[in-house]
Amino acid sequence: MWVAAPTATQAADGLGPLYNARSCATCHPRAGGGRPPDPAVEGDQGVGYAIKLNDDPVYGRQIQSNAILGQVIEGRPRVTYREEEVRFPDGETVRLRHPTPVVEDLGYGPLAQATVMSARVPPRVHGMGLLDRIPAEAIEAEAARQAASGAPVAGRVNHVTVDGKRQVGRFGWKAMHPTLDHQDAEAFSLDIGMSTPAYPEPWGDCTPAQTACRNAPHGDSKQFEGLEIPSTVIGLIDGYLRDLPPDGSLEAPKDKAGTRLFADTGCAACHRPSWRTGGDPAHPALSDRDIFPHSDMLLHDLGPALGDALPMGEARGSDWRTTPLWGLNRLAARDGQLSLLHDGRARSVTEAILWHGGEAEGAKERFMTLPAAERKRLVRYVLGL
Repeated sequence: MWVAAPTATQAADGLGPLYNARSCATCHPRAGGGRPPDPAVEGDQGVGYAIKLNDDPVYGRQIQSNAILGQVIEGRPRVTYREEEVRFPDGETVRLRHPTPVVEDLGYGPLAQATVMSARVPPRVHGMGLLDRIPAEAIEAEAARQAASGAPVAGRVNHVTVDGKRQVGRFGWKAMHPTLDHQDAEAFSLDIGMSTPAYPEPWGDCTPAQTACRNAPHGDSKQFEGLEIPSTVIGLIDGYLRDLPPDGSLEAPKDKAGTRLFADTGCAACHRPSWRTGGDPAHPALSDRDIFPHSDMLLHDLGPALGDALPMGEARGSDWRTTPLWGLNRLAARDGQLSLLHDGRARSVTEAILWHGGEAEGAKERFMTLPAAERKRLVRYVLGL
């Protein structure tokens, strides 16, 4: 838990001044993901639920819902839902939730007229070390293969520039982070409000319009590279995430009939079953291994229903990275309910599939026309990965 500066414990001070969480575990309990607020529970804030912005001139890139003593919070992220009933050809029905993100109690006046909001729940962080070892050239080759196939499904790499280098994005809902280090550093800046080598501003996401925030005491320290979170601490967190095993199976699925159904329905076109990691003498346990995340690590256009008008890098508003599917069953068992997709709107695998459009429209339609028993079998298969 980080605390506000100044304190006698310089290794842990520098929180905020505005922030969303005081620790990584706040948003990723047990290394899992988050969930949106429950509108039926008064005051519920969800777990790690955040609202992203397109660089509002006052509020910056994200609404911070907490503040240190003497500072004013930016607002309270909430969500409202409109429900829609979807009917399968055989008569079964499912209710989908159409979310509208809301910010209550804005602390610094209204958002700019051009500001766009998009909600996020934190993703799971299990297995990131193995995903980090997939060679960038292999991800590029997969994108080239899909483009050359002429099929409706053709994923793209989100190329992002970090430290002047154009790199393959692989982490985050829109694949906007090329490395664990970059993802961790942005989380410290946006979510916790602490400076790192990649984001050296000690005020985090506070804009020049928020003068009280920028002028507040900070925890930058000479003994920590003039920062609040030095490279050594980033390295420790990277190491923890790198060694965190997947929350699912490390072996190929044994359900061969389920594997065929998964492929025949079209799911495997984006949710590529397997990869082989590259060699790395520094991390032999992660090297030259066959892994089964069920993701092609690419961006796909999933249609306007999931679009958020908030591009990131080369990712357009309706582009999303294919989410790895390993470990969903353990997630459901641990948390009691799934919160799938970027804003947690889907409460089940079936709901998540029904939200797919764009490049995935054909797979969704094939799923809908399956007999009920086959639909259940496919969902069980996905939950068992």
